[in-house]
Amino acid sequence: MIGTNSKRIDLDTLRAELQGIEAVKCPPSILQEILLVVENPRSGAKEVENIVERDMSCSLKLLKLANSAYYGFSRQVKTIREAIVIIGLDGVKNVAMSLAVADAFKKGTPAERKFLEDLWVHSMATATAASMLAKEVASEISPSLAYCSGLVHDIGKVIFKEHFGANYMEVFGKAREGKLPISLVEEEELGVDHARVGGWVADAWDLPEVITWVLREHHSKTGPWDRAEKPIGLLALADAIAYESKAGHGGNFKPRRTDHPTFASLGVDDKTIKAVQAEIIKRAGRFSELLRLAG
Repeated sequence: MIGTNSKRIDLDTLRAELQGIEAVKCPPSILQEILLVVENPRSGAKEVENIVERDMSCSLKLLKLANSAYYGFSRQVKTIREAIVIIGLDGVKNVAMSLAVADAFKKGTPAERKFLEDLWVHSMATATAASMLAKEVASEISPSLAYCSGLVHDIGKVIFKEHFGANYMEVFGKAREGKLPISLVEEEELGVDHARVGGWVADAWDLPEVITWVLREHHSKTGPWDRAEKPIGLLALADAIAYESKAGHGGNFKPRRTDHPTFASLGVDDKTIKAVQAEIIKRAGRFSELLRLAG
């Protein structure tokens, strides 16, 4: 194993090493640009169109996706403007953010790629659920920011896999064999969990403060949540919905159930949870398809 309870990895050293990883030191610029538009109430479709069109790779992938079975449109989508009209502005923003980070989920050995593909589907499911919940519940986070927080909430696991390779897969294996939360095993073996590392990544990428905070705290603040902490609670509920929907797998072998008493503080009724879950189950196959088309 990587570490032991008596000899932990020095966190300052680890953070410095992780900041040297390509995926951390070279943040996806289109993700940052889309989030700037999201945070600016005066920005709209034209700004999103310009951002996507300036990034040739993202533009081509988005049009490829729009014209695939992923959406199943009867007419050909030829421009980003048409994509915004047909898919919707929020849909294009979410797809662009997803494409921006997809490459990080496609590296490694066959076993590592299987782990990452399952993690990708789980992350997409959590992002979709978080966005849907944010539309239903008064909170300090917008649906687009909620989507982004769900999309990258497990980015710390991706970075751990990139840095430690097969050794991190041992951590995953220990969690699976013991049916344990992977964050607990990470703490035992590394002295730090993926949530804290995700906060480091969000900080390095200069993501909005609310996303950095949610990523860092989503395993430490376990509820009930007050109004200011609702973004964390919504992510936790979205994560639980993704696990119960069996959409991919995030490596947590003891996830919280959606009927856990702490979720009552969010004010989300059972009907809404079931509707979100049904939508995740419906879309699950498309999440894998997006990762394939992102290549």
